Order: sequence, then C-alpha cells, then structure tokens
Amino acid sequence: MVLEVSTRCNLQCIHCFRYGARGFRYIDMEFEEYKKIVDNAVESGVKRVVFTGWGEPTVNRSILDMLSYAKSRGLTTVLNTNGVRLREIAPDLVKMGLDELYVSIDAVDLDLYEKIRRLGDLSVVSKGLEILFEVKKKLDSRKPIVKTIFTITKLNLGNIQKLLDYAVEANIIEIYLSLYIPYLGGLEGISCEDEDCIRELKEQLEKIAIRAINMPIRIWSPNLSSYTSRLCPFIANKALFVRSDGKVTPCMYLAYNWVTKIRGVRREIREHIIGDALREKLSDIWRRNMGMYFKLYFNYMPSCIDCELVNWCSYTISSDIDCWGNSPNCAHCPYHYKFSYCPV
Repeated sequence: MVLEVSTRCNLQCIHCFRYGARGFRYIDMEFEEYKKIVDNAVESGVKRVVFTGWGEPTVNRSILDMLSYAKSRGLTTVLNTNGVRLREIAPDLVKMGLDELYVSIDAVDLDLYEKIRRLGDLSVVSKGLEILFEVKKKLDSRKPIVKTIFTITKLNLGNIQKLLDYAVEANIIEIYLSLYIPYLGGLEGISCEDEDCIRELKEQLEKIAIRAINMPIRIWSPNLSSYTSRLCPFIANKALFVRSDGKVTPCMYLAYNWVTKIRGVRREIREHIIGDALREKLSDIWRRNMGMYFKLYFNYMPSCIDCELVNWCSYTISSDIDCWGNSPNCAHCPYHYKFSYCPV
C-alpha cells in the first residue's frame, strides 16, 4: 500500500506536479482514520506500506505515531520525505525500526538546491542525515536503509556526479535518478527531452555508473530510449494508492485531476477512484478490479509514446480510455516506461 497522509507540503519545488492539479484540496489524514486503513491493509494481506503521495508526509502532526503503528502491525514501513524535519525526527525513526528512508535531493550545490527546492535548505537536510547516521551507529542499527531520489532537469545535470560523492558522505546506499514530469503551469524549458539534453544525460549516467562500480552505492537510471520494455510498478508490486481522504486509486499518477505534457503531448489526467479504504476491504477493491489489473500486468495495451499517431490521436490526450478499449488509459504513463521512478 502506498499511503498519502497529507496533501500539504513545507516546500515549493519547481518540478512538483501537484501544482498542475485542478481542484486540489490541502488536508491531513486523521490518526483514527489512519489506524482503520492500516488495520484494513493488514487484514487484506498487505506486507509493506510506503508513506508518500502528493504532499509531504512529515507535515502531518501524527506522522511518528503513524509510522510506529504501522511497525507495530508488522508492516515493512517506508518513509519518502524531503528531509526538512529529519533533524528532529531522525532519532525516533531509528528507535522505532523504520525500514527504509527515501530523501529527495535534487542538487548538491546549495544555491541550486534552494532554486529547485524553494524554501528548502540543503544544510538542514544534511544535518538530519548526519544525526540519523550517528543514532544508527550508537544503537548499532542498520535501519533505516537510506536512499535518495534525484529529479533530473536541465538545471541540475551538472550535479549528478556530485550527488555520488554526497551520497557516500551521507551514508546513502541507493540513488534513484528520475526524469522530471512536465505539468501545466510548470517552468518551460527545463525538461530533459531534446536530443542535446538526452545526449548529455547519457554521458553523465555512463560516468556515474563507472564510478559507482567501486562504491557501496546502487543506482537506478531512467529509461532514455526503449519503448518495448514496459511495466506498471504498482501492478508488479500488487499495490494500491490510498489518498489522504481514504479514497483508493490504482496508482499515484491517477490519484488527482491534473494536466501533464509528456514527449510534447498535452494530456488530461483524471482521477480514477476505485474504492474507499475507510468503508471496504482493500482485498475486495483489488478483486473487483482484477480485469484492469490483468491487462496492466500483461501490458495488454497500446504504446502511445512511440505511436506514429501520437500527435493527432484523440485517445492519447487523456487518461480516460485507450484505442484498445482499456480504461483508464495507462499507455502514456511515464512510470510505465521507466522514464521516472515510481515510489512504490
């Protein structure tokens, strides 16, 4: 289960597609409702819960209690955060035995970091990671395993090499390099989609891969060319996305109404609600939608991205339905093509 406990955030990152959402509401999940959803998950056979979504999980005032409750129910517990509150909550994360911690770091240069992650301060995040490592060492704990997500734009290409050195110093063991997903109203010209940028990015990825061979770090790189190898991360992990209001969607990408522009084509992404975690079992929601999951698992769908009609086809401009009759239309999802990292 991928669980969103807040749609609010304490940063204003320039690449965040939440700013492309329509009718977006800022809410926090209440703790009592949260417990009902976690109990529901456990009863439905869920083994792993990832705290992420369209907001920053740590802004929810009950986040530590939420993480502790998930651990007490035997769930593998993962937190995806911007690291702003890491200094104050790091000791608690180690003591409760949080399994994995993803910290988003989109630049190593202080000024560039502040430009990309507006209202953010890299030194604050770095101090939080330092405290986390010190507590882990003191308690002789390997948990949480620390990973980082780096959203690639034309602004931070030059920081990819520096990120590797930063990760070693900060005791980060995995780096996820993810392409920026352009959204309506976002900054123009920062998406790395043109030939020159892709060429430079490939060179950067080759260099970092060679260097990482002799370092204790694993690297996840985006797909830059192939359209044949596709996989839905949510379906592959038998996962559901639960919003802050308890509504269930097939994935994070289809959780809200928003507008994106992938490979030059403007697309209307519409929320696709398939259930309510506060009123019905997650296992029942999953079974009720087995037809959709079957098609997603076996890629029984067209490939909109490389279709010769992509610029003219009326199906590809929304997530309603594809030309094979599948609904929703997942045939242009950037996570499906591994262009961007899906935090499952």
